[in-house]
Amino acid sequence: MRVWGERYNRDLQRYNLALRMIAHEARTHTICDWTGLPDDKIRHLYQSYVDEHGKRHVLRRRGPSPQSLAFFFGTARSRSEAAALVGLCYLLEVLPTSALDNPRRELPSVARGERLCDAFEMYQQLVPETPMTLEHLVLLVMTVSQGQEFEVTQCAGCGGVVVLDRSGLRRGNCTHCNEHRHIEADAER
Repeated sequence: MRVWGERYNRDLQRYNLALRMIAHEARTHTICDWTGLPDDKIRHLYQSYVDEHGKRHVLRRRGPSPQSLAFFFGTARSRSEAAALVGLCYLLEVLPTSALDNPRRELPSVARGERLCDAFEMYQQLVPETPMTLEHLVLLVMTVSQGQEFEVTQCAGCGGVVVLDRSGLRRGNCTHCNEHRHIEADAER
């Protein structure tokens, strides 16, 4: 009897995570990766979610997930948002402490997916007008956990989290400290 209860709880956890990800407009294949549920179950869950909440409540995103890392470095705001999200993901143990060889295989799990949603929901409460989606966060988490394209370090000025593109020329300071330094330089002239 106990084995049945554990299996039921595990399945319920997967379905609840899938519903949270549907509410955040994640694509079917992303939800499948993190929950382990087959795509037909996700589609049925999506349909029941729409029936309950209405079509306008949630979009059904189609096509490939975001792939462009330029999204995180296009503006000062996007760099700051990426750093804040990475900080939250480390705090909530979404990101591993060491680099992974294959994060797409090693990272997704129900427990980590729940923490991923927690981080995203916290961030949405702090920055409600963010253009960042859950799919962008998944891309960020996968890339940072691999440790090849992004470098996570501390700001030389304030000690805050800084996410740097390893191929870029920017080093050392967060957006706030860079702006503060420019203001001081202008005042000295």
